[in-house]
Amino acid sequence: MADHTRFRTTPRRHRLLVAGIASLLILGGAAPAPAADPVGRPLTMEDVLERQTLDRATTSPDGEWVAAVIRRGAKPGEAYGRTSYEVDATRSDVWLLSTRTGERRRITDGAAHAAGFWCATWSPDGRRLAMLSTTPEGGEPRGGDNVRLYVWERDTGALRRLGNWPVITQSRYGSPLDQLDLRGGARGAGDGADAAHACSVGLLPENAPFLWLDSQRLLIATLAAGEVSAAVGHYTRPYRIAAADAARLRDGMEPTGSAVASGAARTSGAAVNARVTFRVADTATGAAFAVAAVPAYPFRGALTASVSPDGRRLAVLATVGALPPMEGRNFPHPRFEEWSLERRLGFADLLPGKAVRWVTMPAAARLPLELYGWSPDARAVALRARNDAYATETPLFTARADTGAVTAAGRRSVGGEATGIVRPPPAAALWLDRRRLAARGPDGAWTVVEGQHETPVTLPAGVTVPDRLLRAADGSLAALSGQSLLRLDPKRGLVKVADLGGGAFVPPADDGTVSLGRPLVVLTRPGAPQSLATLDLVTGALGIPFPVPAGQPLATDPTHPSLLYLVNQGSGQYLRRGSAVGTSTELLALNTNLDAVNWGERRLIAYEAADGTKLNGSLILPPNYRAGQRLPLLVWVYGGYQVPADLSGDYMTGRDMPGIYNLYLYAARGYAVLVPSMPLGPRDGKRDVYTELPKGVLPAVDKVAALGIIDPARVGVFGQSYGGYSVMGLLGQTRRFRAGVAIAGISELVSNWGQFDPTARGYPGIEHEKSANSGMTELFGLHAPPWIDPDGYRRNSPLSFVNKVETPLLLLHGEFDTRGAPTQAELFFQGLYSRGRTAELVRYGGESHSLHQSPANVRDVFERTVDWFDRFLQPANANAGSVSGP
Repeated sequence: MADHTRFRTTPRRHRLLVAGIASLLILGGAAPAPAADPVGRPLTMEDVLERQTLDRATTSPDGEWVAAVIRRGAKPGEAYGRTSYEVDATRSDVWLLSTRTGERRRITDGAAHAAGFWCATWSPDGRRLAMLSTTPEGGEPRGGDNVRLYVWERDTGALRRLGNWPVITQSRYGSPLDQLDLRGGARGAGDGADAAHACSVGLLPENAPFLWLDSQRLLIATLAAGEVSAAVGHYTRPYRIAAADAARLRDGMEPTGSAVASGAARTSGAAVNARVTFRVADTATGAAFAVAAVPAYPFRGALTASVSPDGRRLAVLATVGALPPMEGRNFPHPRFEEWSLERRLGFADLLPGKAVRWVTMPAAARLPLELYGWSPDARAVALRARNDAYATETPLFTARADTGAVTAAGRRSVGGEATGIVRPPPAAALWLDRRRLAARGPDGAWTVVEGQHETPVTLPAGVTVPDRLLRAADGSLAALSGQSLLRLDPKRGLVKVADLGGGAFVPPADDGTVSLGRPLVVLTRPGAPQSLATLDLVTGALGIPFPVPAGQPLATDPTHPSLLYLVNQGSGQYLRRGSAVGTSTELLALNTNLDAVNWGERRLIAYEAADGTKLNGSLILPPNYRAGQRLPLLVWVYGGYQVPADLSGDYMTGRDMPGIYNLYLYAARGYAVLVPSMPLGPRDGKRDVYTELPKGVLPAVDKVAALGIIDPARVGVFGQSYGGYSVMGLLGQTRRFRAGVAIAGISELVSNWGQFDPTARGYPGIEHEKSANSGMTELFGLHAPPWIDPDGYRRNSPLSFVNKVETPLLLLHGEFDTRGAPTQAELFFQGLYSRGRTAELVRYGGESHSLHQSPANVRDVFERTVDWFDRFLQPANANAGSVSGP
């Protein structure tokens, strides 16, 4: 699968760990793939589509139960077309798993109504679970028409809807719509409030639109009547707009035009008109009241709301809209596209009908950027801001909740990262007390700030600067650096409290069981196995360590020291719990039917590029492959991707890849499948990526051929997203491949720079702002708009060289592709058609960039791809492709 994040940061995604676990820690590493079984059936598309997925798991405050959100397989009878099937939360159910007895109890039944329940979150007393759902009630259609909040009562087992308001949700796929960042409440004492409450973890997380204020009341972010939550409406919105247009055309009384404007033509009417209303709801009585309404710009921005430590106020940083570009200035912002947005700071009392008190920002802080925590006395918040849309310096400020007064804190810039709502960096400012802050500059160094005065934070000899500070149980700040536990003394700097003898910090997960000041640390002492233990940040005392199992960590529970972790094996997916008593308990087993699959064999291929660079490739062989066989080869390409030396960390050849991206499916059809490394050089320098595409690919094919595994006359190439671009670029430079399949690729960079997002209809006045394409040209080695560097766009566009393509090519593209409109495939097809070359174009109505909206489309894309390669690569047809050549 490819999404906006992968398309922009290709090599990064396979390295990311699940949210809530420090990026410096991989507990035991990924489980290695077992050796191929001598017997077993081949993998099928139904195996892949029907795989169940653990979306989230959290432990109850008393440690008795784990609430697990499990996404059902893509079977008939479900509701599709809302987002890519493998990340669609609206196909989930909530299960309770006993940590004592192993009992498994499903408390929701979404399948009966083609609906889903997700984001299950325990109340602080453990008596209730709040969750999101699309369950239809009354006259609502099967599958539901929106997302609403439900509450499950542990005492009675009752499940009920809490109000009929539609709830705003953050989409998980592509450029996330309606990003949210709700902090604080009952689970956010101290600076625990600096982390957004999460619905899901992993590579495509979703933040929660609600939080518990106490064990009975919830704060909920709701939409206006008639608005549709992104979880349901992201890809259905264009159809709703088209239906309304059709009705207007038929009636002939209303125009169907939708206007966007810039420069002097831009008016206030172009500002976003969506609103989010915060409500407080009592889960015991059902009573609720509205607190305040705020703007909610849907693209790239975020709505941040933080509850004060005393629970009486709400600080809001709302995204109002995109800042207009300026002549002669880089657009979007030269550092981060999120910085090209206008945000407003405000405060509201958590009382009925209280409007937001918007803060008038001083010139130096005209553009707020990121909100940090509340002061301990709940009187002020810290934030960073800048005075110019294109500034790269972001000084620290404080804002009073009662008066709205904004004051500079210190004299230097803080942070240095993007605002990062989905995967935020560690907080760059934390309150020491009601007057002083600890702030981290772009260079990583910490200072103690009081008013305009700054005191550098010193470090003990031999200790490196920590990237984060932690709130201890007594309210002080602590840090972990290497083997040392440090505490911040405002006068003496960071002082060593204890030597752990080896270890690394693991942030506690946002799972409702965080015990303030007692994080879990992983101990890596010489001669001893890895283990976890709680750490008292005040005294440095370690709890009883317990073994660290191998697997993917999901959530930590310092109160009842334990770790929930996931083990992926060929035989299935297993949720296990490691505890302080030294036990490892299996709580859940999913997809055990995969135990019968013969996956074939995966091999590491080491080779050299033409310039001598040492590279790695990953090769999948079909089930029951016999040495000496000469197989047809399919090469899966993605420009910029590099295969790691440890294949357990290779994203592209993971067994749990969804749909058409599971490369074992092609091996099951008798093909060897190769993923080569394709380094493209530094992204921040001038380069032509087009000419770099073959350099990592062709030597990898040569190496596999030299090993005697493949028939070099039967080689095909395929890829999606940047991989689709890579396919078209390769075929314009070599005749080595007998057939190609380009999925969701970009062919012409000038038009792609300016094309609107096909899903943007229905956002009055801001439809042109939804596309992120203009900010993605650096992926192709371009750092200026087309009129500044027209030749660079031409040189790196596959369409410029379509006259050189001789290889039969299948192009597959979705109607609602947010990374490249269908015209990208149409242009390339027309170039081949006009020359009489063998080509086929398939356009999928309603489909997204991943071509994963509908299981029927997933099957169709796969079968068309295999049929295309069968046509040109099988022995009887091998000569039907391109002629031999370099």
